[in-house]
Amino acid sequence: MGTETDIVARFDIHLDAGEEPVFKGGELITGKLLIELRKPIIINAVKLQMKGRAAWLNDPLKKNDIEKVYFDQDFTLLERPPGKPEPGHFKWIGDFTYSLPFECPLPKGCPSTYEGPHAFIRYFIRASLVQEDEFEKIHEYYVKKAFTLVSPSEGHIITGESAQTEDSAILGKCCCKSKLSAELALPKTGYLPGESIYGNLKIGSKHPKDILNHMEARLVDRVRRIGAPEISAASPWRTLYVRKLESNHESPNKAKGAIEQNGIFLLTVPPVCPSTKGDYEDPSKIEHILSPYGKLLESPSTATLRFRKIPFVKIEYGIQVTLGTDILLEIPIEIGELSTRDKNNTLESFVTGPQPVEEADEKGKIAVNGPFVYTPVYPYPQNAGTNGKAAGVTVISTEPSIQHSHQDPEKTIVTTTRTIVTHSDGHESKTMEETVVETEGEVVRTVLESTVDDDGIKSERKETTTIDASGDEKTQVETSKTRVAESSEVPEIIKEARERIEELVEHQLEHSPAKSPSAASEPTVETIVNENGEETIVSTEVIDDGETRTVKTTTVTKHADGSESTLVQENTTSETITTTVYED
Repeated sequence: MGTETDIVARFDIHLDAGEEPVFKGGELITGKLLIELRKPIIINAVKLQMKGRAAWLNDPLKKNDIEKVYFDQDFTLLERPPGKPEPGHFKWIGDFTYSLPFECPLPKGCPSTYEGPHAFIRYFIRASLVQEDEFEKIHEYYVKKAFTLVSPSEGHIITGESAQTEDSAILGKCCCKSKLSAELALPKTGYLPGESIYGNLKIGSKHPKDILNHMEARLVDRVRRIGAPEISAASPWRTLYVRKLESNHESPNKAKGAIEQNGIFLLTVPPVCPSTKGDYEDPSKIEHILSPYGKLLESPSTATLRFRKIPFVKIEYGIQVTLGTDILLEIPIEIGELSTRDKNNTLESFVTGPQPVEEADEKGKIAVNGPFVYTPVYPYPQNAGTNGKAAGVTVISTEPSIQHSHQDPEKTIVTTTRTIVTHSDGHESKTMEETVVETEGEVVRTVLESTVDDDGIKSERKETTTIDASGDEKTQVETSKTRVAESSEVPEIIKEARERIEELVEHQLEHSPAKSPSAASEPTVETIVNENGEETIVSTEVIDDGETRTVKTTTVTKHADGSESTLVQENTTSETITTTVYED
């Protein structure tokens, strides 16, 4: 058996978004595989995997990698010939380009791309071509394309407190010993990409005369695995960028006595992934108390989104200033987020350049045109310097800037999940209604609880939670009491749902399924009776009018004590085109 170049002339993942695509959550990835063989062979299968995961590498306690998977989609593009029950046995000719299209949606709420030697947050597409040779040995050829995912953000500015640090070292031996001391102070510890960092440097009187010629500043990063034991929680610092400091002293080669260098330029924050922010709750503990039903777990839509938003690794940054090989001054800093909507911000390549993207499960497979690398990109202001050069400004506005006049059509996908639960025992009606609206970069969850008693008094509690693109969460609660009727009321949607499910049950008994003129498929209905005599009827309808697709599920439970509960859940996805106008 030869190498991959003996068999495969071309094996490419072509994305419609371009060679170096950048995506955000909620977008649809489309493309095609292009395969050309050098000679005819039998193909068993062509497979595609799209995966996003965070990984903590070589954990010292578990002696293995630890990961959090955001999504993992596997597709078999080709496995069996038409009319053949057994897989494989595709004879592909040589010198011909085969094209296999694919598409897959990206979920919302995934964090931005990050690459490091000890941990990463990575998104990639991997295609495999499985072939069995004449000796019945399986060979798997693969090609891989990693891509940048940028989490939508309205901008997150971090000011931070002022900070200072000091260090000292003993120079010389015996009677010639002296103590070298130095101090570094920063006016703040929060910065944005493209912002210049200045500091005040003090050096004690005992120092080499040319010490000002041996000063360097570094931007360093490291990662912590959230929730890990302290012994294995943090990686070593990694140098992202280093620059030689230029002294403003009048005689840097012959400096004597104590030295103060105020307002010395250290570096400009280059394009990097922002510092990690957000809460670090255990997603398994997230639940909401929604009376009158006790503990009701969060809806799958928001629960999955919350899970993806909870950080797995914490990205930290620091500024280091070295004086020769003896003094190291280090201050932790935080790097905020630029708005992804601001037209003054562009995308720039990660400061350290291309990153390798090998995975542990690729051992034993044959890489075509590997090893595979890619360069992440991050939001960066257009008017700032790059690669550590001084920027023209030190304060960067993250508000959307209106610069030019044009119209940008944007496609917005809005997903609304509405759940209504009502319970009535003939004396009191209790209802819980949850509505979740997901748009690009924002999720709004509204929970409305209401109780109507025999006297017609309606008590309401409305809780609205907003999760923005940056992951920040705000909750607002409103309560009220009103008189609505002399007896308990049932919401109109519940009345309609009960009537509809009775209609479906009648059609099922008559073996004539009910049809809706706008239904995309026939509604289904199922009746279940448990050992306690409770009867549960579940119906599901899918309604698609071209622009809006609604999946409606109704569950009616008749309890053994004579009371009745009804749950209605509607999941609606709509796609709208909006036009944004920017004026000079």
